[in-house]
Amino acid sequence: MNIILTGFMGTGKTTVGKKLAKRLGWKFVDVDQLIEESAKAPIAKIFTERGEAVFRRLERRHITRAVHGKHQVIATGGGAFIDQQNRSRLRASGPVVCLTAQPQVIFERVGRRITTRPMLAGAANPLNRIRTLLQQRAKAYARADLTVDTSGLSVDQVVDRVWEALSPCICKSWQYLLRNVGDLSHRYGGKYVVVAGDRVVASGATQLEAYQNAPATLTDQPDAGIYYIPLPEESLTAL
Repeated sequence: MNIILTGFMGTGKTTVGKKLAKRLGWKFVDVDQLIEESAKAPIAKIFTERGEAVFRRLERRHITRAVHGKHQVIATGGGAFIDQQNRSRLRASGPVVCLTAQPQVIFERVGRRITTRPMLAGAANPLNRIRTLLQQRAKAYARADLTVDTSGLSVDQVVDRVWEALSPCICKSWQYLLRNVGDLSHRYGGKYVVVAGDRVVASGATQLEAYQNAPATLTDQPDAGIYYIPLPEESLTAL
């Protein structure tokens, strides 16, 4: 599973994505950065010299590659989710979070970098251009699984909101559970954190040794903080 961050420019996709990935212990993937690295040119230059159509082809190519990975937080460009092909592939890869903000807030965040934003460069009234683009993209953005308005929120607050909304599916990742079992026990206030599943049978007990001082263990008790895919009885006895 991956987590996808999409939404308009200036809403915090890259900054939030990096922090969310760090919290999860996942890889952060910035699609725009991949495009720039492969084209050996900044996005503004790609738009100017090669045109938007070329940029969109590069964008589709790198999104197609990115979604084949797992346990990644993927940040897309502001227009990527408008494309139906991109949208289908991203949604199949994991939950999609659309970060948004009020037009004035976006304008203030983008600030002096407007000239590096191809969709705003040359606009007589950048704020009106932002409003127009938001309106044009609203229908596509509404297809995200979760929308978070980042206006007035700190990066940590945005990360917390995404985490709270997606934690039920995030916590189905056994790699994440084993890495964070102690923290999860404290976070959810349970006497135990249950970590169980076919792949945990072979490695779970060994990996949990690192958490000897944490209130966490493999257990079948009903007052656990998290209960995750119980094992067959014969597998539990093998531990």
